[in-house]
Amino acid sequence: MSRLIPGGSVPLFDKLDQREPAAADETDLVLPVEGVEASVARELRRLLNSRSPVSLSDFADAPLTVLDYGIPDYSSCSAQSEAERHQVARAIQRAVAAFEPRLADVEVELVDNSTGRTMALYGVRASLRVAETVRRIHFKLSPTSGEATHAPLAATAEPA
Repeated sequence: MSRLIPGGSVPLFDKLDQREPAAADETDLVLPVEGVEASVARELRRLLNSRSPVSLSDFADAPLTVLDYGIPDYSSCSAQSEAERHQVARAIQRAVAAFEPRLADVEVELVDNSTGRTMALYGVRASLRVAETVRRIHFKLSPTSGEATHAPLAATAEPA
């Protein structure tokens, strides 16, 4: 008889990651809710640290495949240009929606940087389906460093 486990299966990249201990039995093949959230954060770091061969100007309308994984090269953009920061935010939103299927209703917002305007920071709010619930989760992203910190918005968790 099957049983409902409150979590999610371990993704392939997490299974291949040698820094994590190997699964000892079948119960280790399932992540708890916090493990799923951490797994999504790791995947967002991978996504932000990968560059798509599609140009930033073409990324919005390009039909994306696995060969286009990542975000476009934005090195020619200025963190001081509001328009260019919004263009990068739209590219991040499209990449997350295309390459992280565990997230839905992805919204990317510009985050004020208290250290100055030399680095662009983004926030990602999305719905994460875990077992029989949908949780709203928030990630703070830094494309330049590949950092992806997350905080669940537990107050908005609701049954799926």
